[in-house]
Amino acid sequence: MIDLRALRKFFTGPDLEGRAKHTYRRHFAHIVFLAMGEAILANAPIMALKGMESPDWQMALEKSISSIGMFLLIYLGSVMAVRRKMPFLFFPGIAYALCALAMAFIDDPLPFLILLGLGTLFDNILRPALTAIVRLNYPVETRGAVVGELRKWSSILFLGTGLLSAALLDFATESQRVMIRGQMVAAGLLLIMGFAVFRTIRVREDAPEREARPRVRFADSLKASVHIVKTDRRFRRYLAIGFFYCFGGMTFASFIPVLLTKDLRLSYVETTLLTHVFPAMVTFFTTGYIGQWIDRVSTWKAWFWIRLGWGLDAVVLAAAPFAAALFPLAALVLPFAARLFRGVVQGGSYILWWEVAVNHFAPPGEDTTRYMGIIMFLNGLGRLGGPLFGAFLVTRFNAAVVLLAGGGIVLFSSFLSYLEHRRERDVARLRTMETYENSFE
Repeated sequence: MIDLRALRKFFTGPDLEGRAKHTYRRHFAHIVFLAMGEAILANAPIMALKGMESPDWQMALEKSISSIGMFLLIYLGSVMAVRRKMPFLFFPGIAYALCALAMAFIDDPLPFLILLGLGTLFDNILRPALTAIVRLNYPVETRGAVVGELRKWSSILFLGTGLLSAALLDFATESQRVMIRGQMVAAGLLLIMGFAVFRTIRVREDAPEREARPRVRFADSLKASVHIVKTDRRFRRYLAIGFFYCFGGMTFASFIPVLLTKDLRLSYVETTLLTHVFPAMVTFFTTGYIGQWIDRVSTWKAWFWIRLGWGLDAVVLAAAPFAAALFPLAALVLPFAARLFRGVVQGGSYILWWEVAVNHFAPPGEDTTRYMGIIMFLNGLGRLGGPLFGAFLVTRFNAAVVLLAGGGIVLFSSFLSYLEHRRERDVARLRTMETYENSFE
């Protein structure tokens, strides 16, 4: 028998009141526009490969270039800590949109992918401000559920838009460049609308609305970050294990389209279906529940399972070309199995890495953006080194070897996360993000 209450809950989302409800409505509208714009941009590497004949190594450009913005967050995280958060989200968001619009006027794959990397750079810069706004405007006991709900609907919109984008590209065989230009313009306009809506949120700042703007020196911000890393051993372990996860994931992420389009010889639609659409469909049905689960368990336990699924995705995908030589059906079965692993965990990874896991390490208050800035700086190192390592491997071997190497590193980070879960599981104040945050009251 169908549980109508559960069905209603699936479509209505978390029960919120006051400022949290006000934030959620605008946050939801924001992700509607953002998901559609980013779905188009997610197909940009495939456009470069198939529509502009990009060399395989150029697939590393987006991730490597975007890492530069993360190095700035050691400083910007400290600046955000004592300033209003919204400008640090809105203006990089608009710059992200302008990069997408500029891509419409590029016919060469190299500058096209460089602009994509610059856009992702600005998207990365705004992440600590978004994390702080989520922490300030939503109750601690519902943050995972809220972000999971938003990510759930984002995934289904991403799915539909990405598939439509790919179908139009396959249809426009005689006018590929015109179609690419039109899609980049659409992506840029959607991003602009998304960030304009988000700016209407009233942020509950730590400091008064009309606060003075204290000057933050780079040396002071660096000193504050070094102090955090030096004195917080638990956070240091989180950073080290997170680096393995990021480096391994970035090693293979850029080369999945290469394996699908060249090793398995798939079309635009087939490649998009496996790269984005099928994982997003799985994410739609799982992420809402995973967000609620993250609120109830240790961050380390959540990371163990999520990193396990992420690593298995790459390893199983890497096996597909070899298995297909023996069993042709494996060319279809193994990629779908791999992407199933990815779809189940990718929403949870987003929730933890970009939004809420920092709440299990940073004390409440202005240090949230400092801690997040350090995490993003480390992410930048992984995003710079991982794709370059992948590019090195792909020029000497093939995409399958890249996926196998990166997936192995991610699985190692999963194992280390399990060890940390065992270390902390009997410490009452560390059992969940809620017990950790409430221990400061």
